[in-house]
Amino acid sequence: MKTPEAGGVDHHLAPELTEVAGVDRRAALRTLLRGTCALAALGCGTDWRDAVVLPGPDPETAPDAGASPAVCGDAGPPGTPGEGWVEVPLSEHPALREPGGHGHVRVPSALLDVVVVHSADGCYRAVWRTCTHGDCAVDWDGALGVVECPCHGSRFGLDGQVVRGPASRPLAAFRTLRVGDSLFLLRPR
Repeated sequence: MKTPEAGGVDHHLAPELTEVAGVDRRAALRTLLRGTCALAALGCGTDWRDAVVLPGPDPETAPDAGASPAVCGDAGPPGTPGEGWVEVPLSEHPALREPGGHGHVRVPSALLDVVVVHSADGCYRAVWRTCTHGDCAVDWDGALGVVECPCHGSRFGLDGQVVRGPASRPLAAFRTLRVGDSLFLLRPR
């Protein structure tokens, strides 16, 4: 009788532990190991891929042409969803109610994934959540006062501009407007 240590089958194990649906467990593991070695030999995972980042609003063609994307204290009613305005109920993001609060706002139906910071009373800033250097999610670091990427240390201001690389492109920044208990973000289409 072969022992498991010598590569044999342990006859004391239940048959379902050594073979599932006609596939030998060891054979399956060997196949996975060979595939992993093949990927390593090809160099998969050694190059950092550039992030696929949606462009920010173009001031020349946006519905609010010439308006700054990160203006505090915007007044007036927001536009329509067709114009790209997305309503974010503050009841779903209670941290955004108070100055200094921040959070991730994700609205898949509007293709919106941003970091929002309530930077001062009545002042909200929103920047795209995907780093422009490498496909990592950025987050607000209140102690440093920057949006930071945990993968390679890129830092961005609340206006989306690069403060420290390796990122060379800014994050898209979005106009914000608070009306009652909702925050509206302009995500031009």
